[in-house]
Amino acid sequence: MNDAAVYVVTDPGVPVFGTKGCSVHVREVLAELRARHHEVHLVTTRPGGPVPAGWDDVVLHALPRPAGDDPVTREAAQRAADVQAGLRVAALCATGRVALVYQRYGLWGAAPLEAARITGTPTVLEINAPLVDEQRRHRSLSDPDGALAYTRRALAAASAPFAVSGPVADWAAALDPAGREIPVVPNGVDPGRFLPAPVRDDRERLVVAFSGTFRPWHGTSLLVDAVAAARADGATLELLLIGDGPELAPTVGRADRAGVPLRATGRVDPSVVPELLHTADLAAAPYPAGEHYFSPLKVAEYLAAGLPTVASAIADLPGLVRDGEEVLLVPPGDVTATARALHRIGTDRALRGRLARAGRAAAQRRMSWSAVVDATLALPGAGRAA
Repeated sequence: MNDAAVYVVTDPGVPVFGTKGCSVHVREVLAELRARHHEVHLVTTRPGGPVPAGWDDVVLHALPRPAGDDPVTREAAQRAADVQAGLRVAALCATGRVALVYQRYGLWGAAPLEAARITGTPTVLEINAPLVDEQRRHRSLSDPDGALAYTRRALAAASAPFAVSGPVADWAAALDPAGREIPVVPNGVDPGRFLPAPVRDDRERLVVAFSGTFRPWHGTSLLVDAVAAARADGATLELLLIGDGPELAPTVGRADRAGVPLRATGRVDPSVVPELLHTADLAAAPYPAGEHYFSPLKVAEYLAAGLPTVASAIADLPGLVRDGEEVLLVPPGDVTATARALHRIGTDRALRGRLARAGRAAAQRRMSWSAVVDATLALPGAGRAA
């Protein structure tokens, strides 16, 4: 009976059982595949830890993690890992039991999808970012033409490619050898992980939460400036910074200089994020101006936690949430607008309650990982999972 699924992630920057946001994403999709198949095979170059207890139906195929002291060596190692992943997927598909091969797009990853297509197995390609552009701009890439060629190979071998946002879909469509329109299926959240935060009246200061990896494009300096401005206008706010990254120390220093009280947790396991968000009163996703192509996981998590949220209107977000009803959207990079929105929520208890209830309901109805994977497996070419 063909009731097994294969999940492939060979990106060495994605530790499947690690603590990064991408790790949470992979595990949530894996959990949904487990709910639909009697057996799930995980082919990865970076497990990031042991398979969780109770996941006995997941068969781990751990390949050597690509490494190297220079870009040329690393890229060669990634291409070698792709070959090994392809051989492993070919062997699995040859059993006749595999109903689906699902691959998270990564640089230098095409052989597993090609191996599956040879056997007629449906192939799903999840595209989270324009990785060739991202690698070239923010890291190092010795062979961009080769990376683009691998991306075209992966797209050609995917019977059901999809992207997490419109900008990413446009990027992929421009590379697709078949010239297809790439569907969009945004990221999701598991509402069951989050206990809605209460609307509190007994605090001297309301807590504004930010959760994620502290990178320049997450706008945490903007958030500090906006909280400082809202405080100067009479809102009693403090910051809760959940996570770590290169921008954490500069953000803390900026808050100290601005007189904004805060608590910074540093790196935490994803399992404790819901508990930390439960201690907050509102949340923010303050992206700066510029090009944004991702589908923010943090916004979905804030809404699932019942936190009234201020978010920059980036990428597809304005079409995913209802401004003024489920969140307050502000122009990207606009400190004044962000401060006003934080002040408005922080000084209006009734508004906090309405946003909290509507946001939580939106996460449950439209943003659950179950709904996301249902939409993915309903794409033409994906083949319905059992």
